[in-house]
Amino acid sequence: MRSRVSLRAVITALLLIGLALVGAAARAERPAPFGDDVVGAARTQRGGADALRVGAGEVQGYEAHSGRLVWSYRRGGHRPLRLVPVGATTVVLWDDGMLTGMEPEPAAVRWHRYVPGVGAGTPLLLVSLGAGETFLVLTRDVVMTYNTGDGTLRTSALPSAGCFYRDTGPAGPVHVGAWVLVRRDCAAGSGRTELEGFDLDGRRWQRPAVAPVRMDAGADGEVDVLVVPGRESYAVDPATGRPATECVCAAR
Repeated sequence: MRSRVSLRAVITALLLIGLALVGAAARAERPAPFGDDVVGAARTQRGGADALRVGAGEVQGYEAHSGRLVWSYRRGGHRPLRLVPVGATTVVLWDDGMLTGMEPEPAAVRWHRYVPGVGAGTPLLLVSLGAGETFLVLTRDVVMTYNTGDGTLRTSALPSAGCFYRDTGPAGPVHVGAWVLVRRDCAAGSGRTELEGFDLDGRRWQRPAVAPVRMDAGADGEVDVLVVPGRESYAVDPATGRPATECVCAAR
């Protein structure tokens, strides 16, 4: 009986080792990058891709100094809108709100993440934070931060009911160093206009503001806030939202 048990254990171990070897071989033969539709071009030539670009409905890995196409990546039925460098990763924004983290060489699709409510015409801000280890995504309806390495969600923030974030235009967000300042507006009776400050850990402060206001990156890492009706301007510290200096009136 003992010999049968030992023989069975040996056979089981050999099967497991065989399956592991088969799996390793399959992974080694997996095309890179992996995804819906990958086409390798000029892979037999020397040299690899060192840059990414948007082509005709695809993301292309190419050789920067020659422009030679090395590989291309497609998602069936969707097209890439733009590329945003974030540290060593390039984030691709697709027309259905999908974000894809990619590298040119070795060719790799690192992760996919979906941004809710985003379509081909939806304005979306995507900025790198810190040294590129995180990035922030903003739409009218949500602000999220992600880890760049694996695309995992770090934080998410929603505006109050009846309110929305200004995503574009003169009243749109301002990126200053490790901070993104956002104006939040509300419909009549839903709340007041506020400025909100975000870093890699999400929303860190909220301050009431006189509507309407516009923001612009100022000197010394500050943010200039312009109160439109009276043309009054003042600088705020992006880390706290508090005025950095006394209000300077510039009425004209």
